[in-house]
Amino acid sequence: MSGKRPFRFHVTRSLIGGICLAAAIAGITMTANASDPKAEKQSATKSAPAKPKATKPEQKKPNVAKPSASTFTIPSLEDKPTNAQTNAHSAADEKLRNEIDTLWKKFPGRAGIAIYTPFSDDIIGRRQTERFPQQSVSKMWVALTILEQEAAGKLSLDKKIRVTRDDIVVFSQPIKQYLSSQDSFEMPVRELLAHAINASDNLANSVLIRVAGGPQAINQMLDRRKVQSIRFGPGEVLLQSAIAGLEWRPEYRNGNGFKEQRSRIPMEKRRAALEKYLASPLDGAAPGTIVLVLKRFGERAADDPGAKLLKLMAGTYTGRSRLRSGLAPGWSLAHKTGTGQVLGSISTALNDVGVLKAPDGCRYQVAVMIAETRAGREVTNGLMQNVAHAVVRHHREIHPKAEKTP
Repeated sequence: MSGKRPFRFHVTRSLIGGICLAAAIAGITMTANASDPKAEKQSATKSAPAKPKATKPEQKKPNVAKPSASTFTIPSLEDKPTNAQTNAHSAADEKLRNEIDTLWKKFPGRAGIAIYTPFSDDIIGRRQTERFPQQSVSKMWVALTILEQEAAGKLSLDKKIRVTRDDIVVFSQPIKQYLSSQDSFEMPVRELLAHAINASDNLANSVLIRVAGGPQAINQMLDRRKVQSIRFGPGEVLLQSAIAGLEWRPEYRNGNGFKEQRSRIPMEKRRAALEKYLASPLDGAAPGTIVLVLKRFGERAADDPGAKLLKLMAGTYTGRSRLRSGLAPGWSLAHKTGTGQVLGSISTALNDVGVLKAPDGCRYQVAVMIAETRAGREVTNGLMQNVAHAVVRHHREIHPKAEKTP
């Protein structure tokens, strides 16, 4: 690729390979979480914090965290140097590339795949530079904005935030149950983060957007950190309304108001609105850029916002049948899922992005994003599962002694 490159993003294969091999010798073992629910929009009540009590607004000054010592800068996908050199892992990389190409070609829908291996300077995949709708994957950028504000001393994660009925949004929002018997409740920022990332709670995420300063603050964070090919949408209710061909109204918060109103929209209008969204998603992101971002997260110190986000993502339990279902024993996953609206037989924005960690400590950043498909859940989940299988096989070929093959 050509053009101005404000940041260079080099990876030393020998160094990373040495670290991975050292980890293999040391016998580092990580276990995958086997307690995930079956679907993206599963209730978060089992692992959620205790039911918050309605209290008066916090009066005391919050305990503000100290700023992080390291900065967080993400290059664009175009800043990623190509690798034309042959190396000891080229054969394995080529085999992985062929496997991914086969999976991609067979999939009945529009999908993007990106894999950053720890042994190569190439991103392996297809359509990795195109922007795909993120849906709940975009919750990562909200969380990152909050964590950066904490690092800058502008916000404490212990600060309690009042949540009211005016904050109610649409679709999966498990903490909405706390408003069933009261008009408001308070919850610390760190618990809202856990609900938003681990359970993909839309209400928790919407409140965090408000705390962060609105959608504009999230996009400013992405621009400031020079993250290209990723955009944050206008917020949950405005985004979902636009996709359905609706103008948002506050009364849609009540009961099933939004779904009932959506069902009254003529199918032709709904189809046109959905096609417009898929052609140019308001929350679009390139799979290749996402894996570069995830790569940089893993390079930061433990107190860095990106590193903290990865740690938070390790507790995600949505999408049990997606990437996680393709992992071998001893592998772990820190990830975020996303699921869009369905219109007739068309499912949209079926995503899973994250970091797959081998038993020897080596990490693969992976993004599988499906913009649209008429295939069923078994086929869509199967694509993600098979991508994870391919990554595991790739690692076993390079480090055959790093783990025991079941």
